[in-house]
Amino acid sequence: MPLNIKPLRCPHCQQQVTKKQLREQQQLKTFLNRQPFPCPHCGKQVVCPEQSDTLISVGLLITAILTPLVHFWQVSWITPQQLFALGVAIVITGVLTQKLIKAEPHE
Repeated sequence: MPLNIKPLRCPHCQQQVTKKQLREQQQLKTFLNRQPFPCPHCGKQVVCPEQSDTLISVGLLITAILTPLVHFWQVSWITPQQLFALGVAIVITGVLTQKLIKAEPHE
């Protein structure tokens, strides 16, 4: 399911696409299933790819689960601070790359 941390903009018209607009047009389920849906503003097909959400999820896993475990297990090859910083960097990368893309036409 898309986390939708920052405002998503249509790659065609650059207008912000919100979950409220998608719910009103009965397109929210399509958006959540990562299937192409029409932009509420211009009607052209867009899709929310999974890559950025995967990065955010992995970063959260590292910061919230692995960092305390590394501290508890007293792992010597990496410090908890380094692992936490890595997780935060991954989350930030995921947030910065989160965007809608143009949907590929069906053949």
